[in-house]
Formats: sequence, C-alpha cells, structure tokens
Amino acid sequence: MALSEQFFQQMLELAWQGVMYEKIVQIRSPDPHIFSIARKFRRCQHNHATRNCSVLPSDYLVLSYRLSRHGNLLCLQVERVEIGPHVNFGSSCGQRCLMIYEAKMGEIMNHWVKHTRTFASALLVLALVACSGGNDQPGEEDIRNAIAFSLPGGLEVADVEILVTENAGSEVEPLIRNRANVTLEFSDDFVSVVERYGDKAILSKLYTKGQELNGTAITSARLQGNSWSVNIDRFDITRVKGTALGQFAQGTYAFENTEDAAIFKKSYEDKLANQEAERQAAIAAAEKEQADRIAAFRSQIAGTWAAKTPMMRNGGIYMGRDKKTAGVEITFPDGDEAAGIAPFTLYVTDNPNDKLTVDAGFTIAEDGQSVRVRARSNKHKTLNMYLNETWVMDADGQLQAGNSRDRWQVQLEKDGAAVAEKRALAENLQKRDKAIEALVIKHQAGLAPSRFRDMRMKRNTYTPMFVEAVPDANQKIFGDQTYDGDSNIALAAIHSGVLERGEAGVVKVTYLYSQDRQETLGTVKNGVTSGQYRSWHHYTIELIEKLAD
Repeated sequence: MALSEQFFQQMLELAWQGVMYEKIVQIRSPDPHIFSIARKFRRCQHNHATRNCSVLPSDYLVLSYRLSRHGNLLCLQVERVEIGPHVNFGSSCGQRCLMIYEAKMGEIMNHWVKHTRTFASALLVLALVACSGGNDQPGEEDIRNAIAFSLPGGLEVADVEILVTENAGSEVEPLIRNRANVTLEFSDDFVSVVERYGDKAILSKLYTKGQELNGTAITSARLQGNSWSVNIDRFDITRVKGTALGQFAQGTYAFENTEDAAIFKKSYEDKLANQEAERQAAIAAAEKEQADRIAAFRSQIAGTWAAKTPMMRNGGIYMGRDKKTAGVEITFPDGDEAAGIAPFTLYVTDNPNDKLTVDAGFTIAEDGQSVRVRARSNKHKTLNMYLNETWVMDADGQLQAGNSRDRWQVQLEKDGAAVAEKRALAENLQKRDKAIEALVIKHQAGLAPSRFRDMRMKRNTYTPMFVEAVPDANQKIFGDQTYDGDSNIALAAIHSGVLERGEAGVVKVTYLYSQDRQETLGTVKNGVTSGQYRSWHHYTIELIEKLAD
C-alpha cells in the first residue's frame, strides 16, 4: 500500500474511534527504529523543550498537525512538513503539535515522488472538512456529557449549542469557558408523591415524556490527560421537581383523582381500622387479664396478717428500748381493686396492746404477685421505730422493706395461730390491766418507781404502791427486811418474800429515819442476793394484796 493511503487510512480510523493527539503516533510501522525516535521526541515535548528540539537526525520528516472532532466532522489542520535537523516546532504548536509519522529519507523521497498528488489531495480534503477553530476547546459533546452526569434519571440532554467561547487561561494551561443553549428532554413522565397509603403512593404528574426544557449553561473546562474536564458553573433552567415514573414499581402507585387511588385509600383505611380494632382488643384482653390477676391476689390476701416471728433487721432480731421486739399486723379488706387502704399496726410482741396503728395505702403489683404498702411517718416510742418505709409483701406473707444496706423483714401469717395468739395475749393483757386498775383504785395505790428513794416520801411515813415483781436486769438491793434507798423495789419484794418473781400486787412501803447510822448486813433470800449498807434511811415492804391470776 502507498505511504499516503496507509497514513490517512489509519489516521482516519483512529480519529473516528475517538483516539486523539499523542495516541496517533502509535500507528504501526515496519521500522521499529521510528518508534525510538518518536519516544525521544515526546520526552522532549514533555520537558517543555518545544523550541529547537534537535533530537531528530537530518534524514527524518516530521508532520505537524492539529486534529479535533466537531459533531460528526473531523477537523485535521496541517501546520507544516519539515525535513532536516533542528526541526523547530515553535510555540504556535504548543501541546497540540504532535508527530504523526516519521520515515527515513530514502523512503520519503521514493513515495513522495510517486504519490505527491494523492498525498496533497488527501491533506486538502481533510483540511477543508468543517473546521471551526481546531481542537482548542471542548466540543458540544463534552458539555452534553457533563450536564447529563448531573441529571436525574428520566431526564436527558437533547441538544447543546455553543454560543460563546473564551480562553480564560493560557496557551500552556487553557481554561475554556463556554456559554451554550441547552435543551433537556424528558425520557419518562415525572411525578410527585402527594399521599402515601402504606406501600402505595398517590402521584401527581408534573412533566410528560417528550416534554422539553430550554436553558443556558455556563461551563469551564480544563485539559486532564487526553480529554477535557468540564464543570458546570451555572445552569439557568427551570428547576425540575419530582421523580421519574419508572422509579415506581407497577401496582404500587396510582394517579390522584382516579379510581385506583380511591381503592388504595379505602384499602389502607380499612387496614388501619382493623389494626386499631385488633390493638384495642389486645389492650382490653391485657387489661382484663391484669384485672383478673389483681382480683385473684386481692382475694388471696384479704384478711388479717400478723407476725409469726419478731421483726428482723439485717439478719438479726430487732430490739427497741428495754430489748422489746417488734411485730406487725396488717388487715387487707375484701375487694378487687388494685389499690386501697389497710390498717397497719406496729406492736411490741410480748405486749400487743403497746401498739401504733395507722391507715396505710396499698397497691397490688401489675403481675399480681405482690402488694406494696406505704404507711405515714409515725414513731413507736417503745420500739424506737418509724413507720415511714415502703413495705412489699408477697403471697406467702413475707414482708420486707429497706435496701441491701438496711433490710427489714418479718414473716406474717393470715388468720392463723399467730393472729389468734396475738389476740389472746392482747385480751389477757387487757384483762390484767383492768384488774390492776381496779386493785390500784381499791387501795389508793401508786405505781412503784424503780428505787425506794425515787418515791420522795416523808420520814416515818408509809404509802401503798403497786409493784410488779419483774425487775430489770442489773438491778441491786442492799439490806435485809430493811433496805437502803438505792435498792430496787421489785427485787426487795422478791428478797423479802412479799411477792414471787413474776407476781404483782399492792404493797405497803414504810420510810424509817434513825438518829444513828445503822449497819445492815446483806443476805441471800428467794434467789436474790443483797448487799450490806450503813445509813440513816431505811425502807420496809409489806404485802397488802396480790393481783389475782
């Protein structure tokens, strides 16, 4: 094949395939030495030594050209053909002036003579094909692609017409700015969602397929490698709202004011109504179940609960003043409500009549397994204990309050032996208290204090006193038949034999004063040991009447 035919055929094929500029130098040649020269030349250009580049020997020809595409037209602009050393490409070439073909001088001369007319004709034809400024700027296709990249699906660029072009950069680093008319075309209907019914959408049509929008774009472009990088600086066009209809699956949408839209709405409302009905039914069932649990628990705890054992605190038996232990009694009324009022009693276990009773509020737990009891803040003096805790009792009568650092516990029993024993003890104590009251009134007696001297009697007088022969621990007496004023009256009654331990009665206490200090020795009588004393003050004790059992 002739040199010119091969050259132009390959060049045209590469140009139409979009292979531009320096890639053209890759045209195949039978002489590998030509590529060596081409690589040297491109390094020379890359190092910006475009003037007086003398890497080529004198027997080579260099063709300089500009090549660009404009729509369907190829523009080839031949600048010069030179032979010889010191081929000067000059600044007019810049980065666009590239080497297309090189051949040894002998080959060139042979083909040049033979194909001068064909070669010149081809150059002339290509140079005259609709060239408009060469490849110095991005084409309309570049702008089209840049705009299309930012468009939503269903909207395409129908046409781009460049109106004005300027180079805001330099020949070395061009910055091409364009103003272009742009026509957009909808490739699908565009819609907006006006209502949703579950997974169904009601749509309103905004644009119809094939409808066009016209606007103006301002772009700027820089060279990046072999292509132009185009930025959209401003795009004056009607703002497109909505979404392409193709984004919605078939059967999941309907247009507003249509029968399908009405069907979607009714179906959704019916579904919501059914869901609400099911929800209300579930709530009612849960409430009934909870009410049944609460009613069952109320029935289980209704009655009087009393302590089977003394109150425990942190694992040990709690003791108040005088080592008194505590008990609790709660009476839950009949009913099926979740809350109510219950009498809450804190008492001394060996004297249930020494008690503190308050009205406590109670609430049944939602699971129907326990009840919370909250009493007002009141203090039991004997037990030195406040009723200001929140107590929790389970179905077995385990009553607890406090926290891990201060835990109160007492085991209660409902309407059982504990309640009966407490009531019997309380009744007996009540009867005893009435008997004591009657005995005291009968003899006009007072209640004996701890020691004789605490009676504040006048010398050589006597007085009746009610005494319980239950002395406190660590009490002492001094004397025998006559006792020192520091002696405990209850111990003196036992020591003298007037009362046995645990008995009670009215005794006559006489206070004798002597002019001389008399010494009385101590003795052991009735299980009580007395000490000796020497004093002017002497007390005697005689029985008037015992308290009947």
